[in-house]
Amino acid sequence: MTDLLIFTPLLGIVAGFLSGLLGIGGGIVIIPVLLYLLPQLPQVNDSNVAIISIATSLFTICITAFSSGRSHYKNGNVNWAITKPVVLTVGISAIVASQIAVQLSSAWLTKIFAVLLMVLALLMWRGKHDIADDKYNVSRVKLGFGGILTGTLASMAGLGGGAILVPYMTFIGVHVRQAIATAAIAGVVVAVFGTLGYLWAGWKWTSSADFLGYVHWPTALMIMAFSYFSAPWGVKAGQKLQQAQLKKVFAVFMMLVSIKLLLEVLQVW
Repeated sequence: MTDLLIFTPLLGIVAGFLSGLLGIGGGIVIIPVLLYLLPQLPQVNDSNVAIISIATSLFTICITAFSSGRSHYKNGNVNWAITKPVVLTVGISAIVASQIAVQLSSAWLTKIFAVLLMVLALLMWRGKHDIADDKYNVSRVKLGFGGILTGTLASMAGLGGGAILVPYMTFIGVHVRQAIATAAIAGVVVAVFGTLGYLWAGWKWTSSADFLGYVHWPTALMIMAFSYFSAPWGVKAGQKLQQAQLKKVFAVFMMLVSIKLLLEVLQVW
């Protein structure tokens, strides 16, 4: 419990900053750390640590993504013509995916999360639209498909959606800053609907008052308290960087996290 009290505030600050900077919701930072910290709790073991980490991460993203999305809106980065088709499709797919995730083992969920990050990192690094036009027209079908893809994979992996949506949207031609802003807003929808799914699926799985479904709410609240205030810092930092720089930073970070998780789950390290 001591480690939880020490590291969750730091985790919240880092997750909030990255949410604002990259529109990722913070899940790619939160989940690897929770996989290490949560087994300190008597109710958490190897069989349920992944699902509890994912559910708790999504709960925190409700606030982190809201703070990030609001800052992007104030900075004029939100293009509603692009954002609306994504938001409309992301919610339903998120709640359906959460019901699928609870049927999988912790090892499989961790593998899915790690492989997904690596694929998306490579996609962003080698994306054909390195410098996208602000006025580039993207079809609603492509945007809607991105919403379904994001809602499904993000809910299963405990992400806010930016780790999926930003590479996808930049790949189909959306300006990276608008993609990050859209991901931040879509992240709120993914988090809310995904969390509802995990609350429902895990309701009364334990008698402990520290859990709401699969969400460990004391840990979640601690992370949220600090991430809410650090997200605007990331938005300000992102305004000063070129979109190509943002993509490279994002891709490298995802690759490192993915490699670490794969080594752990395969027991190589």
